[in-house]
Amino acid sequence: MALTLEVVGKGFRLKSADNKREFDVSQAQAKAWQEILDRRAREQGLKDSDELLANVKVAVPEAGDSQFKIGKDSNLSDADTMLMIDGNVQFSNPDLINAYHEGSLNPDFVLVPTMKPEGAPAAIDALKPPASTADDRKAAVKTYLGQHSGTVEERTNAAAALMDSRADFGSPDVQEVRLKEIMDVLVEPYEGEATRRSIVEALKQHSWSSTDGRGLDDKQVDSLISGHARTAYGIQ
Repeated sequence: MALTLEVVGKGFRLKSADNKREFDVSQAQAKAWQEILDRRAREQGLKDSDELLANVKVAVPEAGDSQFKIGKDSNLSDADTMLMIDGNVQFSNPDLINAYHEGSLNPDFVLVPTMKPEGAPAAIDALKPPASTADDRKAAVKTYLGQHSGTVEERTNAAAALMDSRADFGSPDVQEVRLKEIMDVLVEPYEGEATRRSIVEALKQHSWSSTDGRGLDDKQVDSLISGHARTAYGIQ
């Protein structure tokens, strides 16, 4: 599964989908990558790499990856995967992308659109107001997740997409409260421990988008998920 590019201060790092591997990025790499991403941004009609990274996820392929596989791993529909492929104009063939080699100054960056599932904007708006009540916020999340109730996996993916909007919720302490509330609405309807544990594991394996310094980073989100699962649901 492809690595995910993350912003760390003024530099970058690469992280595996299971959060078990990280690749440090040297200053020379960061400088070269910044230039590449600025160019990709202009190709997409955006101002610079900051604006690009606020709108897409950047995947870096490992052995066996193709754009089709990256789209599937990112939970994109077939139609959205084709739109993604059409947008990555730097590749003449979607299968001919090169596996990352540590230290590379010119890796193959695949721009993956961050898809907001149906209902997410309304749910985000309900989570933003500082004076909102917990009951009102949970009701909005319940309505949103109710639009994605086909399977546990679909509902979990929808919750992860909402949680990935944490920078919109406010300060880090507010983000923490909102993320726990989303988890509760997601997990509590399922009584079986095995199902609850699978949901928590899926959230922990999610590659959280960078907030560019605006609140909880991906490690803090993973820690929050583990801690809340332990205290609220007894899942170690």
